[in-house]
Amino acid sequence: MPLKKLKKRLFIPVLFGLCSCVTQEGVLQLDTGKLVLSPTGEMSRVMDTVPSTTHASTDTPLDMVEQLRRDFTANDLYYHECMVAPKKCDVTRISAPNSPQRADLTRRVRDFSVANIHARTGSGVALIRIDSLTIIDANNAMVNTCSYNSIVMVDGGATDSPVDDIIFNNTVASYLSVWMLTLDNGVWKIYSWTTSMTKFNVDQCGFPKP
Repeated sequence: MPLKKLKKRLFIPVLFGLCSCVTQEGVLQLDTGKLVLSPTGEMSRVMDTVPSTTHASTDTPLDMVEQLRRDFTANDLYYHECMVAPKKCDVTRISAPNSPQRADLTRRVRDFSVANIHARTGSGVALIRIDSLTIIDANNAMVNTCSYNSIVMVDGGATDSPVDDIIFNNTVASYLSVWMLTLDNGVWKIYSWTTSMTKFNVDQCGFPKP
């Protein structure tokens, strides 16, 4: 398929994938912290001052809840690393086997790699806050988040230099999302997600201004 046609076909997955927009399932995000893509291109986590609410039965060990928080945070961090370098992404690290998330992320990473599309380092921020954690049973959990994303996706062109980069998607938006996770070999991984509210060019989460 010609690259030009492939890029047209890819625009919708990016809008609904990277930015977690309306009711599409896939993607990942973070926890009571924020992920910030710094000007140097490195990911750093800054703890949010907004407390999270944990919904878990009295029979659920607190360390299980904390593991869910840690794994979800790690999943989100690695997802953004995948967007910076899709060709190096191992989707099995963050998506549950035989899940909508695994299929969506596999397809996105493959298509981005072929078209040389990736996140531009230093272009924006990916902020996320966990609003609640729910342990459903021993193998299933739910996480509610509010997130804000302004990272720019680019077509890297024929060279490694940013000089020939072309803007592929520069959508700025914030989202209220629900993530379903399952345990895979002792690690919480994303099974699917849905977004209940999307606002463009607005931070509906109220993150502190830089």
